[in-house]
Amino acid sequence: MSSLVAKKKGHKLYYYLVESARVDGKPRIVHQTYLGTAEKVAALVQDRSAPLPLEATFRQVGLPGALWWAAQETGVFDLLQGHWPAPRSGPSTAHYLLLAAICRICEPGPKTDVAAWYDKTILPSLWQLPAARFTSQAFWDGFDQIQLGPIQADAGDDLDDLDRAQVRLLGLWHDRQMVGPRVLSYDATNFYTFVASTNDRNTIAQRGRNKQGRHNLRQVGLSYVLDGTHGLSLYHHVYPGNLTDTEEFSTSLPRLLQFLDENQIARDSVTLVFDKGSAALANTLALDQARVGWVSALPWNQAPPAFREQPLDQVTALSSDHPGIHAAQTTQVVHGQERSCVLKYSASFLSEQIHSVSTSLATAMQALRRLSSDLAKPGCRLTETQIRTKITRRLASAQFLDVLIRPTLTRTDGRWRLQFDVDTAAFHHLMTHRLGRTVLMTNRLTWSAEDVVAAYGAQQHVEQVFRGLKDGDWLGWGPMYCWTDHKVRVHAFYCMLGVSLLNYVHTHAKRVCPQITIEQMKAELADIYEFALLYPPQGDKGPPRTATVHSKQTLTQVLLAQELGLQTLAPARGRKTRVGKTRRRS
Repeated sequence: MSSLVAKKKGHKLYYYLVESARVDGKPRIVHQTYLGTAEKVAALVQDRSAPLPLEATFRQVGLPGALWWAAQETGVFDLLQGHWPAPRSGPSTAHYLLLAAICRICEPGPKTDVAAWYDKTILPSLWQLPAARFTSQAFWDGFDQIQLGPIQADAGDDLDDLDRAQVRLLGLWHDRQMVGPRVLSYDATNFYTFVASTNDRNTIAQRGRNKQGRHNLRQVGLSYVLDGTHGLSLYHHVYPGNLTDTEEFSTSLPRLLQFLDENQIARDSVTLVFDKGSAALANTLALDQARVGWVSALPWNQAPPAFREQPLDQVTALSSDHPGIHAAQTTQVVHGQERSCVLKYSASFLSEQIHSVSTSLATAMQALRRLSSDLAKPGCRLTETQIRTKITRRLASAQFLDVLIRPTLTRTDGRWRLQFDVDTAAFHHLMTHRLGRTVLMTNRLTWSAEDVVAAYGAQQHVEQVFRGLKDGDWLGWGPMYCWTDHKVRVHAFYCMLGVSLLNYVHTHAKRVCPQITIEQMKAELADIYEFALLYPPQGDKGPPRTATVHSKQTLTQVLLAQELGLQTLAPARGRKTRVGKTRRRS
């Protein structure tokens, strides 16, 4: 990989054309050409022997290139091509799905913007497909080739195109030994939409309790299962927005079991990790009957007080693999079944909760002061019911406020008076017996406390995906301009495909940069560009000449580029690549 590097000696800058490569597993400069000072470089440019380029263009290489590399390296693109055979010419369904997934990661937006973004990346030269083939209408025409069944199909029904593709992708990850140690993380969430109430073509978008607080809008639900080690998407299901998490779990479980069975993954080798919102008795019993192991957080009020609130000095510190974490373990009979229960204490979780409680407490106290001030005004006409409703809503706005704040409402001289303070005893009890603590429960009776804690740690992938989908940090679910059930399901498919590709890239990135986060990796890759310079032909005849050079890179970018094969990106197999007016075959 070539780059232009400036080296400062004294008060002057000297320029070199540097060629980097990996030597013995480490990045090294293998060749450099001294160009001279800025004045000499300028003189070279003006010299006839170094003509000025006719045009210069740039394109994004790093992030879209890494994701395309992942699709090739894993066999995902070949799998999609085999599942939806390519047409005689032009983009295939696989191209549309993969480009949609890559674009959701790089630059989420409507399909009308995809072509312009695609044209500024390395993908056109790799795929040999012009941007004009990726209009919004072309996308939806391509997606119409995907045959889908009913939304609420039961397990055992014939799988439709997207279901079958999911089964094959799960098999692909299994064959590549990327599903292990068979700890799978489950979660469910929902997304508000702007689907009109009069739209009867969309039965998925329904009103329900929205997790972003937009209860007035129709929403769609999404449940998903990720590999606990690598964060790959193994299963997902789109469901109507009026179903609860518990109801959705009972629907998804049979279908997930069907996916495991079709790929000959033994049920008893799988441990499903899920949040307490899905830990209903019926769901845990269903997992028991299916011979599937499970780990879940236990609702705090369901854990025995003596166990959950035991002094910290009675809770054992875990190994160095889990710094700042202590745990205690016991066996309890819960709902008539013997379970292993683990009290987990985390110093980092304690810090997060203290910050959250402090922030919410300050906000609530400020709101109550405003309410108290309003009540003191002569023109206040609030009734007792209205006042108490405001107080209740404020105390319910964040966890623990209802036990920390003591409001007192009295009436004097025909006016309501609000007084409040913080219950210091309750705050002390919260600090010493509640914050930083999580009670875990499992049917894996032979597992140690450390095994249970490690398995539950796989939920970090789920939480990361949740944040990425909601906030758009690295995979924005929205904006979602989908007005039919069919389009919503296709949207979910390529979003979760993007999850797998990005997490696969991240797995490889951590080999050379162990501490790098997905957000940091994405930012570093996004700054890797390729500049193409078009020069006039030598002599009176012949084609124009081209030269390419990559943007100057940090050490992290060099390491990532080498690990992710960015220097070796080649055009699609069997297709021709045009460079100026010359051609070459890859």
